[in-house]
Amino acid sequence: MKALTVRELSRRTASVLDALERGESFEVHRNGRAVGYLTHTAPSPDRGPDWATHFRWLRRQSTGRSEALLEEFDEDRRRQAAREASLEVSR
Repeated sequence: MKALTVRELSRRTASVLDALERGESFEVHRNGRAVGYLTHTAPSPDRGPDWATHFRWLRRQSTGRSEALLEEFDEDRRRQAAREASLEVSR
């Protein structure tokens, strides 16, 4: 995956879009930080967190530390790690 600044994207939009059509991917940076990604493939539907649903779920949980709750957190961590690993592989 190639790194690209916002300024470069602005100046070379047509060539970046041509590269995207060829299957290349770009990480867009602003002020030295990655702010987004340009890829030929669409992101998976479960990619971003749904915070409203998450907080509703948290409110329904008991205040005690149950094993089931800890298992769910572990599963969420494993799922997130797998998602991040798959993004690293595609770079």
